[in-house]
Amino acid sequence: MRAPYKVIVWGPGIVGNACLKEVIKKPELELVGVLAYSDSKNGMDVGDYLGVEPVGIKMTTDQEAMIAQEADVVLFSVNMSAELDLNSDATNIACRLLESGKSLVTSAGWWYPAYHSQALHDKLEAACKKGGSCLHGTGVNPGWLYERIIATMTGASTTIKHIHVQELSDNSHIESADMMGGLGYGSDMSETPWIENVGDRGYSETLALTCHIMGVKLDHIESEKRYFVAREDYKLIPFTVEEGKRNGVNFLYHAIVDGKKFITLEEIWYVDERDLPDGLHRGDYYNITIEGEPVSLRGQFQLMASVEENLEHRPGDNTLPAYYATAVPMIQAIPLVCGAEPGIVLAYNFANYTPDLRNFKSPLIVRK
Repeated sequence: MRAPYKVIVWGPGIVGNACLKEVIKKPELELVGVLAYSDSKNGMDVGDYLGVEPVGIKMTTDQEAMIAQEADVVLFSVNMSAELDLNSDATNIACRLLESGKSLVTSAGWWYPAYHSQALHDKLEAACKKGGSCLHGTGVNPGWLYERIIATMTGASTTIKHIHVQELSDNSHIESADMMGGLGYGSDMSETPWIENVGDRGYSETLALTCHIMGVKLDHIESEKRYFVAREDYKLIPFTVEEGKRNGVNFLYHAIVDGKKFITLEEIWYVDERDLPDGLHRGDYYNITIEGEPVSLRGQFQLMASVEENLEHRPGDNTLPAYYATAVPMIQAIPLVCGAEPGIVLAYNFANYTPDLRNFKSPLIVRK
């Protein structure tokens, strides 16, 4: 049995904290460093920060020290609003980490860099080759939901007409003013909240990757951006939304194939149940429809802390299941990214729909 994987968590925010909580529980993982952005966290023991017993690892704001730190993998949890384009600070830091020999798993981006530009793909790929490392983008959505769950569900169909997935998120539990403001809550309709830019980057990329995995040629991505408007002053946990201001999100992203909508991703983030489209009920859940032949599929599932106990949170832990569902795929990818051939690692399933089986893509296929 190999020694524990040495892990760095880069950015103890919402997702980074979920990563930390799980990493310190697992004997097959050894936490060796944590890069924080806030001076208030500098020098603090990770256990003290999480409200548990000290673990002997102190957080640091020294990026150079973390780049030099010996480790197998970095769980890269920069803020979702960070720029991840060709010459951004986050991309350059990621390349330095990869060049240092540490593989990198992230939920912030780079699920399918080639969608944005070949130059971005080539830069990240070159950093992996130089360091003998791997890069993998995952998470819950983008990530696990489309590239793995939806792609797997297409395995019962030989022909696909259309895929439609709705993600419903009840935002009334969110305590962060920054998060709610970033989603547009309380803003004027003339303003552009950061979720639009993040959504354009992330959701477009995950749909492009899903098409790539299924061997479908993408024409382009189209989007529709709608917002719910407060009917009256609406009290949220961090602030009150004034009547007439933004009070929720309804985004749709369409992967266009052969001139038609092939995949639709619909985000419904709300606080007022009256804003829900007809036929939908309050809660956090996913509706999935795959129209195909000879089998079509319809399903719904929820992310919960416990199904048996009907818990959204476990006692003493307010981390939403969706944040754990973002962090855990990152952690589960560690053996893969540490063991794969150097380069960008995409999420392939064992089998899924593809228009022509002769063109099926899988790292398992090594003979022609």
